[in-house]
Amino acid sequence: MFNPPILSYPMKTLALLFSVIALGAYAADEAKPAAAPAPAAAPVAAPKDVQVEVLDVDGKRFVLVKNIGSAEEFANFEQNVKVISQEKADATQVKQLSELALTTPEREARTRELEGKLARLQADNTAMAKAYGFDLSRQYTVIPTKLLILTALSNDDYIKLAAGKDFKADSVINGGDNKKFLLKDTVTGAVEVESFKLLVQRVLESRKALQQLVDLQPRLTKEEDKKKVEEALKSAQSEVNKALEEFKKARTYDLPNELTIQTAEAKLYTLLSDDEKKSLQAQVDSKKDEAKKDEKPVATPEKK
Repeated sequence: MFNPPILSYPMKTLALLFSVIALGAYAADEAKPAAAPAPAAAPVAAPKDVQVEVLDVDGKRFVLVKNIGSAEEFANFEQNVKVISQEKADATQVKQLSELALTTPEREARTRELEGKLARLQADNTAMAKAYGFDLSRQYTVIPTKLLILTALSNDDYIKLAAGKDFKADSVINGGDNKKFLLKDTVTGAVEVESFKLLVQRVLESRKALQQLVDLQPRLTKEEDKKKVEEALKSAQSEVNKALEEFKKARTYDLPNELTIQTAEAKLYTLLSDDEKKSLQAQVDSKKDEAKKDEKPVATPEKK
């Protein structure tokens, strides 16, 4: 029996890779007991230096709106997205309850409750727009560009590690609640992050397939079925070994049985509408033309 690695994704690090956070704006359809919050984010505009970073995914174009530069900032961002999404869901629920209210007092109470929730939602939406360029009326994708690969340290492990003459304080990260983690590896670059994810995914999937066969084996009664499973087990174990070897070859260390993957840096992109694509391109072209006009001609030496 083997022990599969336990991967902790406290911020759903890899699950966000190349996936769109679909957060549509709150909008009332027919009867509106209160107005929905207006979008707080300004239209996408080309920066002065004309360096616009875009990302094309499945025929859709995204533009960079925020570089998230630390694990703490990413954790705060994701927590804030979670909070504001819950606020939006709560407002939607209260709106539905107000429409189902059978008495005038109940309807008025629900309406007041909805107005309060919408006011809070709009305030937080404005704060998110200011901090991250994030607005509930838009769609986003998050691309992690740096991961920290951590393994948990017991108190005894930490004492032994800290006593070593080659100990480096920055190799240990405090995780709160007196938990400490050893920085095992750092993965930098969007392509490298995706490659790392695929390596880990292959190990997990191969081990899952092996475990399913291990669980199946005791329930079999026919000798023929037992022999088939034994052969399948050999093949599955071989696949696990290959996946682990591939991981070690790529990362130069064995995949730990327990690890935590933390996003340390990421890029936040927002989806552009067709009109925004045209507008942004026009701004970029205009700024390029201005830059060309400002260029001074290079003097050429006179021929003698």
